Amino acid sequence: MAHHWSNWSGGVVAQPAQILDVADEAALAAAIRSAAVPVRPVGSGHSFSPVAAVPGGTLLRLAGFDHVEPLADGDDGARHVRVGAGITLGALTERLHAMGHALANMGDIDDQTVGGALGTATHGTGAAFGCYPSMLEALTLIDGMGNRRMISRAEEPELFKAMAVGIGTGGVVTEAVIRTVAPYRLERSRYALPIGDMLADFEARMAAARNVEFYYITGSGQALVMESRETEGDLVARPPDRDQEGLRQLRLAAKLTRAAPRLRRFALGLALKGHVKEHFVEDWHKAFPTDRDGIRFNESEYHLPAEAAPEALKRVIERVERNFRDVYFPMEVRTVAPDDLWLSPFFERPTVSIAVHHEAGRPFGALLAEIETIFADYEGRPHWGKMHGLKAGQLRKLYPKWDEAIAARRELDPKGLFLTPYMRELLGQ
Repeated sequence: MAHHWSNWSGGVVAQPAQILDVADEAALAAAIRSAAVPVRPVGSGHSFSPVAAVPGGTLLRLAGFDHVEPLADGDDGARHVRVGAGITLGALTERLHAMGHALANMGDIDDQTVGGALGTATHGTGAAFGCYPSMLEALTLIDGMGNRRMISRAEEPELFKAMAVGIGTGGVVTEAVIRTVAPYRLERSRYALPIGDMLADFEARMAAARNVEFYYITGSGQALVMESRETEGDLVARPPDRDQEGLRQLRLAAKLTRAAPRLRRFALGLALKGHVKEHFVEDWHKAFPTDRDGIRFNESEYHLPAEAAPEALKRVIERVERNFRDVYFPMEVRTVAPDDLWLSPFFERPTVSIAVHHEAGRPFGALLAEIETIFADYEGRPHWGKMHGLKAGQLRKLYPKWDEAIAARRELDPKGLFLTPYMRELLGQ
């Protein structure tokens, strides 16, 4: 009897033959050796691409892999924790903070599991900060033969670089050792700026604070800029979250003014007035995340060389506003530091990420095809967990260590246990 599974947005659905909840590594190893194939691990289902979807095989959920264990400081004073891959980022950060630890950086969604965030190279913003896998020192997985493997940067550096961004292949990650820092506070401010001004001084504005990102409000001509700085000041309460109310207003404005761009810009200006300025001071784990439980969306995000971002974004804005006037969700722009992980979209280059969102349930294919033609001009690398149309032949040209990374996966999973039809096309196996 087939089961039904869908991701968070409802944009990806699958009918696995079985869904197994595994509570420990022994049960996981047994499931891998005997389960109907193909086998895919799934976290909270927050990916927009079909990386977790499995047609007719086995969907594995980690039930109980939620441990958080502080480790002794290293000789250089570095701090580390060992964490279960099944815990959500939100639950992890609460426990880390209580233990006197913190993540150096976070994204603005904390519903993902640690395993999912590592496997897809999920990230936050900040030119000095990398994606979640860049915080890794070691990971433990059960490979395609049911064997337990502990892979560390110190002892197996090449295999570690190949598998730190795993995309759920080669094995199922059960726990990770990650670097942490001391807890800190962030002062967050938000303001609006004409998009022309933002693009004209892009590099300086994106480096103006510890963490800088902005949303371009489609059709408005305005960038909504968020800056975060570390502070030792007193807490200042975060204002009530009005993002969902703002999205509803943007949707209404887009609907009523679709055929009149100038009127739409005026209407959006009015809608934005109550949602622009914001200021608060919060502990790190409360400052980064925002609520995403209202109007659901689908998303594509591409990672571009930092120097190419202003030109690419200008072209994307022009294309979307000309050809897709029903799109009202903001575009999100962030910076990410380079790393040395072979399948990381940030491999060996400072990066600016551009994300395009559209309301869940609305057609995304034509929009995706048009923005991808632009991103291709700048050797854009797609987010593994978000919508894109690239296959192995195209991806191989974007990743200098592609062949080595794929070979490492074959060694860990020689029978291709974790390869669905989608994953075979993605990786060329």
